[in-house]
Amino acid sequence: MLSRELGALLLILGTSIGGGMLALPAVTAHLNYLSVMLYLVLAWGLMTLGALALVMVQLQDKAEAGVITLARKTLGPVISTLTLITSFFLLYSLLCAYTAATGDVFHAILNRLHLFLPQRLTLFLAALLLGSVVYRGIAAADYLNRIFMFMKIIACFLLIASLIPSTEFQHLALGQHQYSLNGFLIMITSFGYGLILPSIGRYLNFDKKRLLRIVFLGGLIPLVLYLIWIAVVHAVLTHEQLSLLASSGNTTSILLQQLESITGKPILQSFAWIFGSICTFTAFLGVSISLLDLLTDALKIKKTRRPPLFVMLLTYLPPTAITLFAPHLFVQALTYAGICCALLLVVLPIGMWLNRMRQSKA
Repeated sequence: MLSRELGALLLILGTSIGGGMLALPAVTAHLNYLSVMLYLVLAWGLMTLGALALVMVQLQDKAEAGVITLARKTLGPVISTLTLITSFFLLYSLLCAYTAATGDVFHAILNRLHLFLPQRLTLFLAALLLGSVVYRGIAAADYLNRIFMFMKIIACFLLIASLIPSTEFQHLALGQHQYSLNGFLIMITSFGYGLILPSIGRYLNFDKKRLLRIVFLGGLIPLVLYLIWIAVVHAVLTHEQLSLLASSGNTTSILLQQLESITGKPILQSFAWIFGSICTFTAFLGVSISLLDLLTDALKIKKTRRPPLFVMLLTYLPPTAITLFAPHLFVQALTYAGICCALLLVVLPIGMWLNRMRQSKA
């Protein structure tokens, strides 16, 4: 069970510390660091409150129920239907974002290896490779995610350490104080690990102590890492580089190229690409598991180790097709997802929990 708890925590971290981490330096480029800190802490507090409420509702039910079923049991069929629609929009938006980012990174990696394939083909291949792992079940995704996460943690700390000598921390005082809705919504999305909690609850056999522990750690660790990461990136990039990053369609590859140019050492350049690549891969895995769970719940399909093939096609065909024709969706899709995240992972869980409390007292 301890191994499963570690795996569950890493799945949560992989879902959070993913594409959002690569987008955060871009969407906060115009803000000073104090404003960034305040917005991040607020986003973390809201999302942690929602995640805890969702876990408490799930523990009271203790059945293999997803968010849609829980919403129907606690708030009725109308809210359940609205939840279903919003959930699909959220998860498909996220999967579009991470498919775009994964394809972008995979294309850049192949180019570095002198394998020049069309970007649309590399996007399709990346989705196919990672999707085949998800098809083997949450345990297979867990084991691959563990490998990715340990590589990502090592690469992240080595990359940050390599960037520190180039930092100019006076940059952090520059920028505006004004509220940024798009930036805050992407911060919300960056703590969107509540998406995977229904799958995690079943994976840990609804053990309350372990679930609450990994929910707390699963939110706190990304918060600390985001604060460090944004501070370092904003301190090493010039205002012009941050502006280019914020306006670019290929946010992921542009950021990695900028960090690569700053380090100047081949081995440290590799850390930037390893870290950025794995960020997109782990987020892709976590969102894929969440969307599969939602589809099986909505279609009332019995949950098995491997989902039916048509459910896999429903999971991957729409976002892959959309991204093939609009490959620069990364930041825009994350912004749309942030609105749904606030509704689904904060407002809805708290509403379900309060209604369950009211029912228990009646």
